[in-house]
Amino acid sequence: MRWLAVLDMDGTILERRTVDVLCEKLGLTERLREIDRKSESMEACEVSARIAKLFSGVEASKMEQVFDTIALVGGAREFVDLLKSREFVTAIVTDSYVFLASRLARKLDIDAVRGNKLELVNGVVTGKVTMLLGWEEENRENCRRKAVCKLHVMNDLVREYSIQDNKTLAVGDSQNDFCIIQKARVGVAFRPKNESIIKVADVVVRTDFYDLINRLKTFLDGLNN
Repeated sequence: MRWLAVLDMDGTILERRTVDVLCEKLGLTERLREIDRKSESMEACEVSARIAKLFSGVEASKMEQVFDTIALVGGAREFVDLLKSREFVTAIVTDSYVFLASRLARKLDIDAVRGNKLELVNGVVTGKVTMLLGWEEENRENCRRKAVCKLHVMNDLVREYSIQDNKTLAVGDSQNDFCIIQKARVGVAFRPKNESIIKVADVVVRTDFYDLINRLKTFLDGLNN
């Protein structure tokens, strides 16, 4: 039976958060900081809506050019290749934008991408965003009502790809990844930004994907036996 690997993008596969880099290059950093400062008093999906408005009027091609400059974390490509060689279904699940994450997925040969859909008209961002949500169906306590409920997405992918017996691997770095790290058969807190995800993780990696490959090698090799 095959496995599913759900990978966070910003700060996990990529060295930096996509919106941080975009705002730096587009002169929007102070406006982003203002939103971030107020984020604790807002629901997470409202934060995502406000950030999307920052890019109103920006050409999508410009955002793609900036996105392509963000460095991969060391060993990311090799890790995905290893998963593919073990016949994993691989997915990027991100709070960022699908049209950008899809570029990374094509580069790394990742099977699926789930995230927010930024509205484009004639190649220009309108500032509107369609969020996956999903938290209302999961009914979890203390949910921050994020734009993308990664647990809901992972459960959908499990059904879509007929993954049996919770054969799931989840890799993430922040509180937004808590639920998938907790739920997955193998949950990885990767360069963790929150103590909470360390507590529920099966594996904690503070360096790069080369280290994660070494930590999971025996497990992954055993899948072929």
